[in-house]
Amino acid sequence: MRHPFHLVEQSPWPILLSLNLLFTLLSLVSYLNGYNHSLINVRLGIVLLTLIILLWFYDIITESLYMGFHSFAVSKGLILAFFLFLATEVLLFVSFFWGYFHSAFNPTDLIWPPVGVELINPWSIPFLNTLLLLYSGIAATWAHHSFISSDRVSSLKGLSISIFLGVIFFILQLFEYFNSTYDISDSVYSSAFYLLTGMHGFHVVVGVSLIIAVFIRLYLHQNPTVFYDLALIYYHFIDIVWIALFILIYYMAY
Repeated sequence: MRHPFHLVEQSPWPILLSLNLLFTLLSLVSYLNGYNHSLINVRLGIVLLTLIILLWFYDIITESLYMGFHSFAVSKGLILAFFLFLATEVLLFVSFFWGYFHSAFNPTDLIWPPVGVELINPWSIPFLNTLLLLYSGIAATWAHHSFISSDRVSSLKGLSISIFLGVIFFILQLFEYFNSTYDISDSVYSSAFYLLTGMHGFHVVVGVSLIIAVFIRLYLHQNPTVFYDLALIYYHFIDIVWIALFILIYYMAY
């Protein structure tokens, strides 16, 4: 029976990704519990994770671009799957914010943040990072409008600016961590702070990686229409989460 859907062939990537995630998680738990050489396994797991994802994405691009399997019905399914994934991301950050405010409204010593925690000035690196991420999102949006208008050169320029600003954001975030006076184990505030900002930083890495993938495909004269749209939506989601972080975690606590 003829149908517009793509029946995916057997692939090694799902099982390899699952096993690698298990290996990386166990290595991370071992490292946090002080086992020797566990950090090497964590780094190896991250490298293998990156490699598997790249190879899996390469197969998907091949199916779409060269084999023509991504019909309109398939594209609708991919878009639906992306928005379901985005809903899980929203709930993930909601749970983290919930944990933070549960501790903030019920502090152990009736003081929040706890005594001895030297807070980061929100108008220093956090505010600069806010501007960087917002301008990065604006540049990506400009690049997308240029792409729609068939202005490939302007689109590549906008993507380049967006990638550059996103990388600077991540570097400044690491600089803030290295110069902070507290670490993740000092208090419930510091644990929630590093969990929220660290998870957001991870999402920035993923978002910038998606923008880089769009840049490469556009540079190679491919037509990443659906991928471009979804990558841009994901990047704006990261912007929104950071604004919430800046207001609720940096500004209100300070």
